[in-house]
Amino acid sequence: MVSIYKVLSFFIGISILFSEKLNVKKVIDGFQKPVYLTAPKHQSDTFFVVEQIGRIQTIIKNNKSDPLLDIRERVHQPKMPGDERGLLGMALHPDFKNNGKFYVNYVNRDDMTIISTFTFKDELLTADTEEIIISIKQPYSNHNGGQVAFGPDGYLYIGLGDGGYAGDPKSNGQNTHTLLGTILRLNIDGEFPYIIPSDNPFYNDNEARSEIYCYGLRNPWRFSFDRETGDLYIGDVGQSSWE
Repeated sequence: MVSIYKVLSFFIGISILFSEKLNVKKVIDGFQKPVYLTAPKHQSDTFFVVEQIGRIQTIIKNNKSDPLLDIRERVHQPKMPGDERGLLGMALHPDFKNNGKFYVNYVNRDDMTIISTFTFKDELLTADTEEIIISIKQPYSNHNGGQVAFGPDGYLYIGLGDGGYAGDPKSNGQNTHTLLGTILRLNIDGEFPYIIPSDNPFYNDNEARSEIYCYGLRNPWRFSFDRETGDLYIGDVGQSSWE
């Protein structure tokens, strides 16, 4: 295992090397618990900022426009700094430019993780009607996952934590009969709400949920795909001495 001191030394060295070429500039502020930022492909003047309270702010040319989405009335409102519930993730459909569809991951006021889709209703970058793709009961207030993203294969990937608390008391992480503690992989471009890709690891397996792409995770808060190789990198939340 590489020493953490060697890793830190490497990044400190890199930062010193490029210190004269990099600078930090504040573009915009005034958000409430921002947890994610994304933008349409090949469009440099528009950004969407996900706020945990249940709102997606639209930034156009470094100025706030009307919110893309405001579902605060149905989203769990975190009251403590460490509360992991609320609106947690957002993904734009690969054909977003033409179909206006985007997907969200949030915990509602009944402590259910909701994965749903919205569509632009007008040219003002606002959306209203919700179509729920999947809902999952959360047993605790933490380890809700949160990421939704489209992979290079065009499928929707969804991060779900093990349900929370410490030590995974319900043993969800190693239980393939539950969707908790997993990343799901769904084809959302066919029959609603989704189709199971035939190359999913547990496709047509009676001993596991076929939506599962990988399992044994604690809380895959964020993940990303390598643009060159398509490899999936997962930022899983550890416990005590492990991350």
